[in-house]
Amino acid sequence: MRTYIVNSLYALVLLISSSSLAAEQAPYKNIQVDNDLRQYRLFVPASYTDNTPLPLVLNFHGTSNTPDRQEALSDFEKLAEKERFIVVTPLALFTRTAGGPITWNANKKQGPDDVNFITLLLHQLQQDWAIDNKRIYATGFSGGARMSSRLGCDLADRIAAIAPVAGLRFPTDCQPSRPVPIMTFHGEKDGINHFILREDSPVYWTMGVEDALAGWIKRNQCKAPVQTALSSSLTEFAYQGCSHHADIVFYRSTEAGHTWPGSPMAEQMLRFGLGKTEESLAATDLIWQFFKAHPLP
Repeated sequence: MRTYIVNSLYALVLLISSSSLAAEQAPYKNIQVDNDLRQYRLFVPASYTDNTPLPLVLNFHGTSNTPDRQEALSDFEKLAEKERFIVVTPLALFTRTAGGPITWNANKKQGPDDVNFITLLLHQLQQDWAIDNKRIYATGFSGGARMSSRLGCDLADRIAAIAPVAGLRFPTDCQPSRPVPIMTFHGEKDGINHFILREDSPVYWTMGVEDALAGWIKRNQCKAPVQTALSSSLTEFAYQGCSHHADIVFYRSTEAGHTWPGSPMAEQMLRFGLGKTEESLAATDLIWQFFKAHPLP
């Protein structure tokens, strides 16, 4: 199974190795963090002026991937041009083993301090661009979902809301300074980040999705959800009465695999063994609508 996981992750790299022309046009920037030169992909809408602060979305790529491939998967920059927000897609550096695939140090092991990286990156971005400090958000896929979950724990005073896709976590040391609004997605047939914890789950995957969700529900003091069947395979769980309006919305698919709902790469992901995509659910659009409704208090 672990060989399958590694092969599937590298398959994901291959299937989205060719980005769209728009994706290729976004530049990479550098920032020095301790002894490491870190990189991030920056997209600023053409209508930007320094007179109007814009929202910022941090979009974290999955394990063994890159910012370009995360953009191809999520298609956030096209929406950002239309809706007028900045997208920053950082590049990971951490590896669990020598020569292993890069990922995010979401469990805070020995290695690059990715929370510090994002803290310094936000400071730099706020110096360089007019950013609405009440509207800074984090999303990501797989390993990037784990990283956006970590930021919800550690940077709740700066990150207004998070939207992990196929990788929601509630680390045992998670102590956010305030309740954090969350939108999240997961498929029961995810063969990498298992919906239910199994003996052969990856070493970083220490609890099932429902256990992670329960941690956030308890922290946000939410009441029972309103369940809405969107299709024969897809259910929305909208948790009510959460503290400080820190809503939680969870989309659960009985058929989806390790995928991004509504991704333009759905057919390729299926072909490379990552499973079905809920193509009728436009995760990127839903995430942005959720973010817009949840600025920092």
